[in-house]
Amino acid sequence: MRKLNYILVQLIAVVILAATFTGCAITERQAEPAVAAPEAPGAPAAAPAEAGPEQDAEKPADEADEEEERLKQAEDDAKDARKLAKIERDLNLAAERLAQARLAMAHAEAQNAVSVAKAEKDLELERQRYRIFVERSVPNRVERAKLDLTRAEDRTKEAEEELKQLEMMYAEDDFADQTKEIVLERERRRLERAKRDLELRQEEFTILTELTIPLEKAEQETKVEQQTKSLEKAQRDADASRLGDQIGVLKAEGDIANLEVQIEDHHVDMAQKQREREKKHKEKEKENEKKAQAGE
Repeated sequence: MRKLNYILVQLIAVVILAATFTGCAITERQAEPAVAAPEAPGAPAAAPAEAGPEQDAEKPADEADEEEERLKQAEDDAKDARKLAKIERDLNLAAERLAQARLAMAHAEAQNAVSVAKAEKDLELERQRYRIFVERSVPNRVERAKLDLTRAEDRTKEAEEELKQLEMMYAEDDFADQTKEIVLERERRRLERAKRDLELRQEEFTILTELTIPLEKAEQETKVEQQTKSLEKAQRDADASRLGDQIGVLKAEGDIANLEVQIEDHHVDMAQKQREREKKHKEKEKENEKKAQAGE
């Protein structure tokens, strides 16, 4: 009986040892990496579990990409700097053009003011001449012509009366026929001259009142009208010049505003590029950190 118990104990111990060895073998197989299956023809090779020389070869490639990226950024920065410098030069030139346009406008306004003032003065002088002609000269000339005509009429009438008196006086005298004829003939010639003078005075008065004065008046009115048109032209020229100069100034101001907007937009673009670069750099740093953690 004692011997049977001993045999049973030995059998139980053997079973326990066998179970222990089996569990250890399973644990070791689970801990070992899986054995790669045979590669099929044309199938890509499996990546090694540990970092080897191939990963070390990737590092120079990354550095080359980074160097290329830095060169590209430097080239972009140089282009941006050249573009900004050009816009700033254009802005300075536009400012000079604006100053020139304003100076030209001031100069033109001064000249136009002189031209308009001269035209106004000339028109006022012509109006004064016309007013003097109508209000003073014409009445004076007409009255003088009337007075001369009246005098001629008086001289004619006096010569007729004197001739009649002499004829009546010498008609009663039977003596001195030769003297009588001399005196009468002289009075007759005097009367003829008086009549001829009267005719000329009448004709001159008619020419003066019906032809000369109306013609001179029309000439004076024409001068006033021409000078009025000259003043209107000077004013139109001044307005057109002022408008053209204002357009030039507004255009120069618009060019400056446009260039200032371009500079502002360029700064915004440059700031946007810088933010994108920083964002890309941070993302790359995070990716490198993840790779480093995975390598550990």
